[in-house]
Amino acid sequence: MFRAELPRLYTLRDCIIEPASPNAYFRDFDQNLARSAHIKETYLRWERVLQGLDAQAWEHLKNEAVPRLIARDRTGRGWQQLFDILNEARAYNYLKSLGCTNLQFIPRSNERTPDLEGLLDSQHVLCEVKSLNISDEEIAFRKGAPKARSVPTTLPAGFLKKLRSSIETAKGQLLAYDPSRTAAHFVYLNVSFDDFLGELKETYFKQIDDDLAEKPVAGIRLAICNDHTPFYKPLQMCFADVDNAG
Repeated sequence: MFRAELPRLYTLRDCIIEPASPNAYFRDFDQNLARSAHIKETYLRWERVLQGLDAQAWEHLKNEAVPRLIARDRTGRGWQQLFDILNEARAYNYLKSLGCTNLQFIPRSNERTPDLEGLLDSQHVLCEVKSLNISDEEIAFRKGAPKARSVPTTLPAGFLKKLRSSIETAKGQLLAYDPSRTAAHFVYLNVSFDDFLGELKETYFKQIDDDLAEKPVAGIRLAICNDHTPFYKPLQMCFADVDNAG
């Protein structure tokens, strides 16, 4: 009954040979959509993200996603690998919003390749997409019995170190692919904080911005996705773009 509203998500679900398997991501998809307006709205947002892809880009992303539809992680991270792939659609839409044309995903190879390429004002553009996911400690907390806790009001140093490492790794991949820097280099980050509701997201983004101000990353244009958590609000940074449409 929701297929007309969520055609690309249903296309993914239809690729699962055994949709009732406990390892299948879209298990009980229709029932979950029917019982919760919040769940439906979440998937409608994802559908809008996927609808931003042209036919060629959608075919590429779909083929990348299909093997991960049944790749459930048993340590508590669920279908993280699936969403690491789907998150690349957000970067595609971000580049499109800047005016990039001829956007396409770069086929994976044995070499270190970026994820996306296109043209912006006739200049070649390359983009590497990285996802930073919740900590092992947060996974353990969510798997345990419900209990009260306080959410840290500042990001730990380890998180900032991990974020910077991801940026530097992405920068290295771009340079390996384009050592002469003939293209504009973009790095797009999807960041999942341990703060599930996003109450402290504005504080966290400010802390990341301060860290980037203190130790700037040269040679790339950095964008960070501000996804739609329950306490969502549009954000801005001085030393990175914020993709509030993510």
